[in-house]
Amino acid sequence: MAQLTMGGAGASSTIEINPDEMTHIAKELLAMANEFESVIQPAVTKLKSTKYVTAGEAKKAMAKVDEANERVMELKDHYERSSSLVFDILNTMVQADQEVAEKVIAALQIGGTDA
Repeated sequence: MAQLTMGGAGASSTIEINPDEMTHIAKELLAMANEFESVIQPAVTKLKSTKYVTAGEAKKAMAKVDEANERVMELKDHYERSSSLVFDILNTMVQADQEVAEKVIAALQIGGTDA
């Protein structure tokens, strides 16, 4: 469990981040984006090419279906963006852990060059 302590004027709080949970969340978000890519997007494309209403008042109403389908596809972008942010957090955690390890090694004067 990674922890980040935040301090301020007279108050402090700790944020605990479970890397396993973060990894699971990122994978789930990617899986949802992939589902949109492989299943939903082809279905939306097929719906767009179907011309079952060609005239009249219903044609105007069906224009809303295209708009709704586009909004559904925007969800894919949101899932991809969300997973990217989670992976960025995980990368930051890895970098932070490496920095701490390097500082400890330097402070203890272990590893590195022999004098």
